[in-house]
Amino acid sequence: MKKLVATILALVMALSLCSVSWATDTGKIVVHGIKYNDKDDSEFATFKAAYDALKPVVASVCDTNGGADGLGQESAKSAEAFKSVFTDVDSKGNATITYKISGNVTYDETSCANLLTMGRKSSHYNADNQLLHLINFKFIGEDANRGATLTVNSNITLPYEWWGEKVTTSISFENLTITGSAPNGLYPYQQFFEGISFSVNNCTLKGIKIYNCSNVGGSYSITNSTLDGTGAPGNAYAIHLQGNETAPLTITISGNEISGYDRGVNIDQKTAQATVSENKISIKDAGRSCIQLTQLKTTTVSGNTMNLTGGNAITLHENLLNLAAAPEITISGNDITGNGYLIYEAAKADSADKLALNMSGNTISDTVDTTKGIKGTTVSENSDIVNDAVKEGVSVKPVEQPKYYYKSPTTTDNTTKGSPKTFDAGVGIYAVTAVLSVTGMAWTAKKRH
Repeated sequence: MKKLVATILALVMALSLCSVSWATDTGKIVVHGIKYNDKDDSEFATFKAAYDALKPVVASVCDTNGGADGLGQESAKSAEAFKSVFTDVDSKGNATITYKISGNVTYDETSCANLLTMGRKSSHYNADNQLLHLINFKFIGEDANRGATLTVNSNITLPYEWWGEKVTTSISFENLTITGSAPNGLYPYQQFFEGISFSVNNCTLKGIKIYNCSNVGGSYSITNSTLDGTGAPGNAYAIHLQGNETAPLTITISGNEISGYDRGVNIDQKTAQATVSENKISIKDAGRSCIQLTQLKTTTVSGNTMNLTGGNAITLHENLLNLAAAPEITISGNDITGNGYLIYEAAKADSADKLALNMSGNTISDTVDTTKGIKGTTVSENSDIVNDAVKEGVSVKPVEQPKYYYKSPTTTDNTTKGSPKTFDAGVGIYAVTAVLSVTGMAWTAKKRH
């Protein structure tokens, strides 16, 4: 019997270890939007398998009489040829590929150049005087409750665009758990394209950040998601959005839970119009901030809950004072708890012409310092402009007084009283329970004997 039990336990342990090692190879991808073997919605076990099968199909759309392989920026043989391969095309001639993910799959461009587009470098396919583009990309988890896992181990290369065609490339992630070792995190990038529309909604990110450093304007939306920085590289932001000097980004970061990263959110684009609202944010680095405002045009930070562990709720970066126009910053309705500092001011503003800061309706714990901030281990005082805004828009939560309960004084009465004339249900239940307990013990002892 002992040998049998030991064998079973060993088998269970082996299977549990195997489940970890098999996790990355247990998924599938259904590709919607490219016809393969005369059907849409083709199923593949891996992205590599999809790439090997669909790359020749994508190449076949273009006229290769000039010697190219159809995977550069050649025009389509015809509009009809384009629409015979790409099955999800809108009225403007823009094609969409949707990757429906189940289980666990890996995205890695190391051996699959231009994996997102199945090998095609350009989004341009124009033919027959029609503007035709492969320009929209969706990653959708098919398993309930973000049960499908997408492991991203490389940057995501977007297709480039011809000069002047002004077509926005869109890429989105929905109902997924996203992790991976990509050096720049979840980072879709292309040096030559016209605009980007990026969104993450209802996803869980584990140990991976969201990053942008594109040379174009557009929009970034991260909503209703969980960003867990456990295992993320040191000094990483959960979300760091940079961009073009003049092409504005519209940024929406709303309804997320962000924790486990050394740093939180960084808005760092000169003409950004950003909203950071209704998030729960905490960070690990005691010398950094939940939200850093580095460069922007306007931003609203509202309705967030920030729990401090020694750092700041907000950093106002020195670059804010070097912009062509004073950035407009509204901080309202936030709830800040824990131990730390409200605002770190990297460079002291000396006039409203440099910093338009408005604060209202924020509440903080009395353990949060409102007059100073910290960077690394250095604590510094804030400017009068910041302090005045704080006085107008911040209230300290009243300290909750401990509750004491006193027994009402009674007079001693030694008069013997008779039994109550009413039945006490609590006493009755107690008595019945005691009897049953004793009876059960006696029966058990008899049975054992």
